[in-house]
Amino acid sequence: MRHITFAFIIIYSSFSLANQEKSGNELIQWLSDLSRHGIDISSDHWLASVESQSDNRTQEIVQLYSNYLDRGRLDKRYFQPGWTIPNQPELPGTPSALPPIEDIQPSIPEYQYLVDALNDLQSWRGLAYQIFPNNLVLSEGDKHPAVSSLNAWLLALDLAEGLPDNTYSQQHKDVLSSIQQEYNLIPDGRLGPMTRQVLLLITNQRIRMLKANLERIRWLPKKLPYPRVWVDIAGFMTSYKSSPQRTFYFKTIVGSPKKQTPVLKSNIENITVNPIWKVPHSIASTSLLQQQQKHSGFLAREGFRVYQSWDPKSPEIPIDSVDWNNLSEQSFSFRLEQQPGELNRLGQFKLGFRNNYSVYLHDTDKPELFNGSNLSLSFGCARVDNIETLIETIALDQGLMPVLNNYRQSETPQKIHLNKKIPIYIVYFTAWPDKTGRVRFRDDIYQLDNELISWF
Repeated sequence: MRHITFAFIIIYSSFSLANQEKSGNELIQWLSDLSRHGIDISSDHWLASVESQSDNRTQEIVQLYSNYLDRGRLDKRYFQPGWTIPNQPELPGTPSALPPIEDIQPSIPEYQYLVDALNDLQSWRGLAYQIFPNNLVLSEGDKHPAVSSLNAWLLALDLAEGLPDNTYSQQHKDVLSSIQQEYNLIPDGRLGPMTRQVLLLITNQRIRMLKANLERIRWLPKKLPYPRVWVDIAGFMTSYKSSPQRTFYFKTIVGSPKKQTPVLKSNIENITVNPIWKVPHSIASTSLLQQQQKHSGFLAREGFRVYQSWDPKSPEIPIDSVDWNNLSEQSFSFRLEQQPGELNRLGQFKLGFRNNYSVYLHDTDKPELFNGSNLSLSFGCARVDNIETLIETIALDQGLMPVLNNYRQSETPQKIHLNKKIPIYIVYFTAWPDKTGRVRFRDDIYQLDNELISWF
């Protein structure tokens, strides 16, 4: 009987060890898959996953990293204080052991594009020394299989596209000369070890950018509604997504670095035709006052009315009754309102939504500004190119076209309340896929990446 008991213990122990080993391997694979999403695993947790002696310890690790994937690893209050969009975590308090990663990750398609771009660049980081060894130098006219690889690498870095295959061309030289000049190398346009090292440096920078922007996506709700309006600040683009298959894009002017467009979530409630611009005090008491002092009669010519104070019941006063030249930013107490017309800064249309920043989407009296290279020009609102098409599309979807057509014949302000509010997200991403799914890297116009990227 004692021999049977001893044999049972040996068999049970072997079975238990085998199960522990299997459980440990599954956890290692699960954590490895998380690394593909830009979530780095600590050395302590790697060690714990190898040992995998305690079910409780395994459960702690799974819950911790599941939460990271569900709602983000970093506290947005510290790493991007202006981010106010709630992310509404969906993961239950204690997830099941090794829940499928695809059930936890954000469901918006842009997330997967960034994940794919991250893994692509991580592959290039590992392959660069093999494909471009130290003894390889490419000059104009050289034919080499590495040229096609270089083209693919530059495309993944969003530095060039459409370069000739197999032959190193003048176009290659131009691209690499620009990169060499930026990083203080001799701009000879040749691909050699030093230029390869610079491309690796850029690759590492891009990898950190992708990890930072994947973290930002995790700060969003896991699922986003349709329809929705999406204002992409760093991409200078507004989109109206009425369904996964139907999206309209509009070039957009956003706030300058000194008057930044805020990150927020709200609901568009109304369309204003022929809006009145109620000038924020910060603008009226500075730039508009300076224009009036520099060019007498400026406010009258531009169609502004002046009110005694910011009290809604304060009376209108004649513009010429104010001694503008003796006013300063500190002593300025008037309210300025620009009336509808061709000179109105808001143009013909405005989309209104509640927020604490007095910003909205609107038209412009200077459409030529959309053709410029600098689109961070506004005082915080988003100026939308061809906004009339956006307004018409929303009105058509909500059965409001007859009302819109009637109101835009008017010269006075008219407000149309939407039958169904449309969620609007104003966001800031420095890496984001374009219409084709190719990830593009943007300038950090508001310098919001520094602290976030430094963590990665």
